Amino acid sequence: MMHKMKYPAIVLLVFFVFPLFISAKTLAETLVDESIVIVTVSKTDNLVNICKTWLENPNDWKRVAAFNQLKNPHLIYPGQRIKIQAKLLKGIPIEGFVTFIKGDVWVSTDAAEGKSILKKGDTVGQNAQIETGEKSVVEIAFEDGSTFFLRPDTQVRIKAARQRQPYFIIRKLFMPAGRTMMHIQKSTGGDSRFEIQTPSAVSAARGTQFRVSVDDDEVTRTEVLEGSVGVAGSKKEVILDPGHGTWIEKGAPPNMPQKLLPPPTINGFNPLYQRLPVNFSLIMPQTATAARLILAKDSGMKDIVTEFVVKNGDSVPNIMLPDGEYYCQTLSINTAGLEGLPILPKRFKIRMNPFPPFPQKPANGQELKTKKVEAKWLNVSDAVSYDVQVSRDLNFKTLYKNIQGITGTRTIINLDSYGDYYLRVRSIAKDGFKGLWSDAIFFCFVEPPTTPEAQAPMMDEDTISLGWQGMGPNMTYLFQMAADPLFKDILLEKTTDVSEIRFDSPKKGGTYYVRVKAIDQDGYEGQFTPTQNFEIKGFPYTDVGVMATWLIGTLILIL
Repeated sequence: MMHKMKYPAIVLLVFFVFPLFISAKTLAETLVDESIVIVTVSKTDNLVNICKTWLENPNDWKRVAAFNQLKNPHLIYPGQRIKIQAKLLKGIPIEGFVTFIKGDVWVSTDAAEGKSILKKGDTVGQNAQIETGEKSVVEIAFEDGSTFFLRPDTQVRIKAARQRQPYFIIRKLFMPAGRTMMHIQKSTGGDSRFEIQTPSAVSAARGTQFRVSVDDDEVTRTEVLEGSVGVAGSKKEVILDPGHGTWIEKGAPPNMPQKLLPPPTINGFNPLYQRLPVNFSLIMPQTATAARLILAKDSGMKDIVTEFVVKNGDSVPNIMLPDGEYYCQTLSINTAGLEGLPILPKRFKIRMNPFPPFPQKPANGQELKTKKVEAKWLNVSDAVSYDVQVSRDLNFKTLYKNIQGITGTRTIINLDSYGDYYLRVRSIAKDGFKGLWSDAIFFCFVEPPTTPEAQAPMMDEDTISLGWQGMGPNMTYLFQMAADPLFKDILLEKTTDVSEIRFDSPKKGGTYYVRVKAIDQDGYEGQFTPTQNFEIKGFPYTDVGVMATWLIGTLILIL
């Protein structure tokens, strides 16, 4: 179907070339059907003059005559319409400009000696040769919105970049090695042609998105994501529809198009990783031999940080990246080496800072003999506060203590029962992000030695003995004797490593109180036994006085 549009630029150019015939009106209209332009002949026009005005090569007037089936090329009439193929039209050079660049990218031209470093914002035009280094990429964009994106270790030469005003744009690239992604903007009311040549094939497209790659054996692979692409080699051409691809060996025709494989499924993928390495697996289609995994900093997958080719059945390599936001994309690869449809980029974040604090107290496995426990940890530079949790179980399912917002690096924890405990600490960043918990520290609030059972004190004429239950080896015992039940006035205190004690009877009569407690080899003291007592009878001074008084009275009466 033909669509006609006014072509004011052609009218102005005709007036400039033929100033003596301003009164004569020349009208050129574009036909948006493939690449055809219709020129309406004015007075005094002839085919040769028209071709001198409009063609890149004026000698192509014979091709125009043949295309229009003119019996006499030298005889044309005013008002007659001449069809001209757009590819024969004159064009003005156009330049692309660098919209994205990463790593080492060089450019050279036929006119310049040596290579220069390409930078963002630079322009490149016809005859420019662009080369990307290892882990380097560059995107070249044109005013119509078309782009080509060169991946690492890729070489491209811009053979042609011309615009045939006002609608027709043609670009031709030659890529001897590497991989590139093409995005051809389809113009409204016009036509653009993008052609990429390799040592073994030519791929041409209008308004599409496709990939082209050349390997070390000069095998060319073309994969179409949107639109249609014609791929030719050895005088044979195949048309690739969306979601299809082909490959061509040097000197051979293109293979029959194949449907591109769906992307692998990412298994075990998390939106947030707080530990490295980043781990997940790929579930590939059964017919896939491998998959390409791409990690980038942007959803457009331009700012690539790493990429792998993973064979079917192999594990994804460990991914070690600094804190940041990333995107992951996967593509399946079939037996012909064609890369499939990409999965939509999956966003994830790596955030390890602030790091978990390193606990210093209590020591792991420490036995504590006091219910007041000091928890202490090393300072973390990115932390503004800390949380501490204590649990009786290793999984922290039930919390015994949950202390939040500690601004220092220590806190006191009061325990109210003996047994095993686990403690962990985490850092809190300025933005409120909570880091990972530290490894759990195990400690135990141990019970004191058991209180021994004491026997009743045994008394003889000069000594008193006390025995008690032995508490096992490496135990000592503290014995105390006092004159009061509160043991404020301790008369005797003695440490022994046997479970009995013998001491001299007090000289002074009265009631005495005794107790004993066990002490383990670390000095951990148990509770005293219940207080026991014994009584020492004093000399009977009252009775002696009464007797003496009676004797004295009796003697007086006798005398």
